[in-house]
Amino acid sequence: MSPSFDVVVVGAGPAGSTTARILARKGYKTAIIERRSKIGVPIHCGELLPTIPELLDIFPRSKRLQHLGNVPKEFITNKTSRTQLISPQGHAVEFKFGTNIIDRTKYDQYLAHQASDAGCEIFLQSTVLDRSETNGLKIKSKIGPNQLDARIVVGADGPSSLISKTLGNSYSSPEHDLSPSINFIMKDVECDEAVVQMYFGKDIAPGGYSWIIPKGDSMANVGFGIRRCISTPGTSLLTYLKHFISKNKIAAPQLKRAKVVSRVGAIIPVAGPVPTTSSENAVLVGDAAGHVMASNGGGIPTALSGGSIAGHVIAAHLERQTPLSTYDRIWKYEFEKELNTALSVLRIADSVMLSDSLTDVCMRFAGKQFLEPLIRCRLPAPVDFVSKTFVRAFNMIVN
Repeated sequence: MSPSFDVVVVGAGPAGSTTARILARKGYKTAIIERRSKIGVPIHCGELLPTIPELLDIFPRSKRLQHLGNVPKEFITNKTSRTQLISPQGHAVEFKFGTNIIDRTKYDQYLAHQASDAGCEIFLQSTVLDRSETNGLKIKSKIGPNQLDARIVVGADGPSSLISKTLGNSYSSPEHDLSPSINFIMKDVECDEAVVQMYFGKDIAPGGYSWIIPKGDSMANVGFGIRRCISTPGTSLLTYLKHFISKNKIAAPQLKRAKVVSRVGAIIPVAGPVPTTSSENAVLVGDAAGHVMASNGGGIPTALSGGSIAGHVIAAHLERQTPLSTYDRIWKYEFEKELNTALSVLRIADSVMLSDSLTDVCMRFAGKQFLEPLIRCRLPAPVDFVSKTFVRAFNMIVN
């Protein structure tokens, strides 16, 4: 007979572990299925989390972020106070933006340990192969069960989520909707450790951006994300990143003595929330739900918020039959507007950043007044108006 749980969470990232912690603390029999052999290894992001004031400014309706985003000091490796957006020709727009740079490996392990300490069982090196309509899970595992049954399943299994697919979701155009990324952890980096740098340009990171995120002690997370629908066919991610590190006139001097400590690749969903994020017996959180800011790839805040919402709604469902669709209503109230705005920002970039020359002109024309709100998931003007204005500005300059 298969082991049976009230809730099985697939994936031990911030969203999944947050959901599991809440349910385990409420006394529900909870399990996490995690494909990796060690939680948090390898890391799959830039490790940047806005400070509490910034989070509440970006997501003003998600008050829960005031405590969810309060990362213990031992997991913060650096604090930055400013962000620079750098055009292909090296024109920088700088503004104040507070962030905590975190050790994602240790932080993810901390969140999972909280769930485990509350009574959640964690099965490592385990991959869900199939989910039935009644939540029978077929599992490939070296050290755990090969089948589990659950009253509720939570899909926290990333952008290629199997659980999401069982709810009918799919990406019709992966080259447009998914952003492959690669990042290096580097030492001996000579950058301003108070500044996060974001570099734009078709030859730098087509359809995305490159970054230098200082981790402190001359360490930095250096990486980039692109979209294949815009990039040069046949050019590898590694080629783009190595060219950025060695040839970019702003980045290269900061990285000339740097050495790679580790490297990892990931896939980031940039198409906005998936159409279906809950059913009668399943819920999607984090990347599996498409809860990522499409314009910058940031997903930790919405993973924490979504995991918290899911945990409380599932508990209410198990206790008093509250519909799981309540989860949709709450997350949409708390951060759907910001996710949709981020998607609009990405579409602006697609429409006007067709070449490095155009990108440079648009960024110079926009300046801090326009670019800073975009980073904060706010549009200072209607999308169509902005796009047409940028194009007109370019035509006036080149003609």
